[in-house]
Amino acid sequence: MNHVRIILSGLFLGLAVPLAGTAAIGAEPPTSPQAEATAPHVWLKGPFGTVLGADPATPAGAVPADTPLDTWMRGAPLTLGTDLASGDTLEVSVVSAPLDGPGRSEQLSAGNTEFPGPDATGMNVITATVRTDPYGISKHAWLVVVPNRENDPEALFDIPGPRVQLVSETGSVDGERGHGCYVYMCMEAGYRPPATTLDALSVGVGETSSIRIDDGSGMVSWKGTVEPLGDTRSEEILAEETFEDAPRVTTTLTGLEPTVAGEWLLELLVEYDRDRGWQWFLYRLTAE
Repeated sequence: MNHVRIILSGLFLGLAVPLAGTAAIGAEPPTSPQAEATAPHVWLKGPFGTVLGADPATPAGAVPADTPLDTWMRGAPLTLGTDLASGDTLEVSVVSAPLDGPGRSEQLSAGNTEFPGPDATGMNVITATVRTDPYGISKHAWLVVVPNRENDPEALFDIPGPRVQLVSETGSVDGERGHGCYVYMCMEAGYRPPATTLDALSVGVGETSSIRIDDGSGMVSWKGTVEPLGDTRSEEILAEETFEDAPRVTTTLTGLEPTVAGEWLLELLVEYDRDRGWQWFLYRLTAE
């Protein structure tokens, strides 16, 4: 499939969720019980998507749990966002420090909500201190991994989307990518390729197959169609599912079972968690 890349307009500006105030954090006033009970939600947005902050004592608790967020390169552009009205945020400060062992802390921001990420490679904890009115001081943390890759905006265009594998009782096959948007970039795949160019996956008639994301990240919804190929009286089948409770790494495609023997084409749209985007995939099934 010939992919034509489309660079999103307003690449970095489009990421911004502005907070008011540009002053650096000063002396911290005592934190009131009200502040502890009503601490604002603060997100960090970057090459890894949009992730809600965790307790600084357990930064790996930020979604996805126990998995560091990949900044993709040193000094990657990052943005803070909050669920408060812009006028309620008075001050913000962001620092980064190595997760383990000695190392120099980095001041990433002293007032701005758009800033470059850590330059130090390896595992780092980013901590944002936010003072809001009337909630006082709150702190939010993220565990990130910084690869030894030069700070080059062009590198962000090459962040690969995950593979979505279709799984049956006999094996698995990777989906053929179609149109989609992932993190910083969208792509168009052109016309649908001939079904004979797709690797076939054997399934049973009436079998419910499943999908899984190869890098362990999550999806928040899927929808798709399965239609017979060749001369058959069967009609196209549609189904979809949204996960309200939590993102899924793997899920069954209930409602997209082949009803008769023969070849079928499955077209599937997957929406990723953390606002990372969406992607269409194609699969060829051989029902027996």
